[in-house]
Amino acid sequence: MLSLVPVMKKQQVLNCSFSAWYPIFKHITIDSHILPLSKEFLAYLDADGIYLPKSPTDAPSDIIDDTEEIDHNKTPSFPDLEASIKESIQSLGGRVFPKLNWSSPRDASWMARGNTLRCSRVNDVLLLLKSSDFVSHDLSLPFEHCTDCEDGQKNNVKYELILRRWTDISEATEFRVFVKNDNIIGISQRDHTNFFPDLIPLADDINLEIEDFHDRHIAGNFPDHDYVYDIYRQDKRKFLLIDFNPFGEVTDPLLFNWTDLNQLDVTSPESQSWETFRIVRSFEGIQPSQYLSYRIPMDILHLTTGMDANKLADFLRMEMQMPDQQESSSSDDEDASPVDEDQPEK
Repeated sequence: MLSLVPVMKKQQVLNCSFSAWYPIFKHITIDSHILPLSKEFLAYLDADGIYLPKSPTDAPSDIIDDTEEIDHNKTPSFPDLEASIKESIQSLGGRVFPKLNWSSPRDASWMARGNTLRCSRVNDVLLLLKSSDFVSHDLSLPFEHCTDCEDGQKNNVKYELILRRWTDISEATEFRVFVKNDNIIGISQRDHTNFFPDLIPLADDINLEIEDFHDRHIAGNFPDHDYVYDIYRQDKRKFLLIDFNPFGEVTDPLLFNWTDLNQLDVTSPESQSWETFRIVRSFEGIQPSQYLSYRIPMDILHLTTGMDANKLADFLRMEMQMPDQQESSSSDDEDASPVDEDQPEK
């Protein structure tokens, strides 16, 4: 009997780890730096509470007043990593987007000033990583749902911090591409929480452009035959590869569902009626955001119910560590590395 959801293997997840695919597709994605992480730093990320380093690389306003009654044993110090992060930020234009092997801390954007994942300082990066449930999941259960890894736990995973050059991306033209047997079976609007009327007249053209991009740059180059990737259309026939994800239930199917995606046989006559390219075509078609449950922090809920008053102290300490930041201007076009489809592949 065919499973309702795809069977996922550990190797499929490893193939989607950033450092596994980045060297192959470096010419069509965002410039990035990969920094190895120590066991001590991983333990810090996995520990309770929000404590940021007393870093000499940051401004004095980042440092907690020594007169405060805090547990200095919890205050971390990672001078080598902090120096590497600072150097990478400078090298990548002064603004970066952080993630670990698989996940970015999108769920923690509410913690940052301006509700953005744009980081210009070391503690900006650490705060987002430390506050993210998505990152915590990567650290504790990276192989969840894998049939050949019973408990889903990490097995000697080499964790890395990825710093990507900040690039302004219009959510209106970011898409998720579902691939089965190296063939595209579905393309979904990435942001299904909004209706973009301008997409409707462009739908057929964008569909064909993505299929062409896939045939020229992706198909046959990724180590699996079933996978998912995110792509950003910067302009007509100009695309930027954003990320790869496993073909399975750990990946949000957006405007599709995994039962249909898994059961689709592209060679069958029934597949001819399959709607491959899906966008939100009216305000009624808008779907709720998967991040809504992260907008009201559990820490605050614990405070209001009296479950954990110590979390308030953690939150206030964090606030004192973060200096006022002025919003910088939008990223220049040169921040991105688009592929011009009129030119031969590099």
